[in-house]
Amino acid sequence: MFRNIIQSLFAKGMVAVMNFAILILTSHYLGVSSRGEIAVLILNISIIQIVNEIFTGYTLVYFIPKYNLRRIFVAGILYTIIACSVTNSVFYFLGEHIKNHELLSYIISFIVILNTFNCVIILGKEKIAAYNFLNVLQPLLLLFGVIYMTYWKRVYTLEAYVWPLLVSFVIAFIISSSVALKLVAKKETPKPFLMKPVLINGLLCQLAVLMHVFCNRYSYYLLETTAEVGLYSSASSLIESVLIISNGIAPVLLSRVANAGDSEQSKRITLSLAKVSFILSGFCVMIIALIPNSFFVFLLGTGFENAKAIMMMYSPGILMLSFAGIISHYFSATGKLKIILVCNGIGFAVAMALAHLLIRKYSYTGAAISADVSYSALTVSLCVAFFLVNKIKAKELFSLKEDYINLKNLFFSRHSG
Repeated sequence: MFRNIIQSLFAKGMVAVMNFAILILTSHYLGVSSRGEIAVLILNISIIQIVNEIFTGYTLVYFIPKYNLRRIFVAGILYTIIACSVTNSVFYFLGEHIKNHELLSYIISFIVILNTFNCVIILGKEKIAAYNFLNVLQPLLLLFGVIYMTYWKRVYTLEAYVWPLLVSFVIAFIISSSVALKLVAKKETPKPFLMKPVLINGLLCQLAVLMHVFCNRYSYYLLETTAEVGLYSSASSLIESVLIISNGIAPVLLSRVANAGDSEQSKRITLSLAKVSFILSGFCVMIIALIPNSFFVFLLGTGFENAKAIMMMYSPGILMLSFAGIISHYFSATGKLKIILVCNGIGFAVAMALAHLLIRKYSYTGAAISADVSYSALTVSLCVAFFLVNKIKAKELFSLKEDYINLKNLFFSRHSG
């Protein structure tokens, strides 16, 4: 498990570097308004994906060791065709798609969802190396595509991003399909398949994910101009790169707990890894705080003068998420999705209560403050739930000796591979 975590952290780090490079390129060559269009496009696709992943999302990892994989795969493909078509149609009739990009948005969202579904199957079978490779490949291809469009084709509009995005996911989908199909084709002992539990778990999880996304991204629909959205979304993306630590640990923990069960060791390792994630993320935020604002303006270009101020304003919320992300994946792996839904619902309710008021008065600064408060509420509620459900005393939150033992056992675990 330890080796898988290191590999996953390395992969997430590479992804963060590539996303950072993509952000710089698109900011410099496409401008703050196009960055706003990109942010809205990605948010729309994310919402469509959230709805679709009621069945095909990461909660499926919990069922993959228990259910017939072939039937899961076939049901997932059929569900994707129906759900993706319906949700894209809703966005079209609501007029929320980027104008003149409706069909392209549908195609991209469809390929993104199918590729993610393949990755869920790969992760559920604990093929961590293949999973990490696919997670690195797509942004790498996107980066090369953006470079090609801006440097060689000299396209400085939204097209310079959306076409490379499509091509990168098509290639990733082809490769992930070949890996997933090999896993599906393997013979396995007879197992049942029930649609209802998967859909119930998925619905609970995706409602929680949607609420989690809206804790911050809801602000995109409230900011007055695409330029404001571009500035705020770019600054948010930069500071959110700190979450590579939490995001690197979480999938490995999810896969291991889902396969090993809700043991005492799983609980202890979860708490220790959550603290490690928080501490390392705190160091990253401190390093970013030491970087002068002029450096970010140099990287991002004109129109991004307030990027660092937004990043620092938003950083407390990111630190909260670095801890909460690990706890949330533990609950997901053990099938306790109602807890995640309730806790994310608390954060969402706080965001809804504050966002309109704060953004109207303080613009993107208000958006950052709203996100901080909502993420803090979400984290506190998740921690309370984790300690109560597992009957763990609050003092263990500060037990470094216990953490040392847990991490030592993790390092020398026979199942670390």
